[in-house]
Amino acid sequence: MYDEASSLFEIDEPALSPNVLAPLPIKTEQIQAIRDAFERAGVEGQDDRKALIESVVLREVSSIRELRAVDVPRILQRIEGLRSSKPASTGSAWDNREEDTWIDKL
Repeated sequence: MYDEASSLFEIDEPALSPNVLAPLPIKTEQIQAIRDAFERAGVEGQDDRKALIESVVLREVSSIRELRAVDVPRILQRIEGLRSSKPASTGSAWDNREEDTWIDKL
């Protein structure tokens, strides 16, 4: 009765277009920018760097060269966020303490 209507639900797999481009690989300048940002933020350990990058790209990365160019702005933004969230240390450890001591409560 409705043979034409049943064909609406038989969806063929779309053929991949040859014009679809793969994401661009990371550039040497971008690698250096990430390394510089880590240095400015004080993130020195390779495990810490790897964990931060993987938390941004949401996949396992064994080498920085596995990143794509589109990943870099988000990674740099996260690193800069770390840097800006750290309070500037001006003065001594006593001046920069976060909690009140018994002396402060007097």
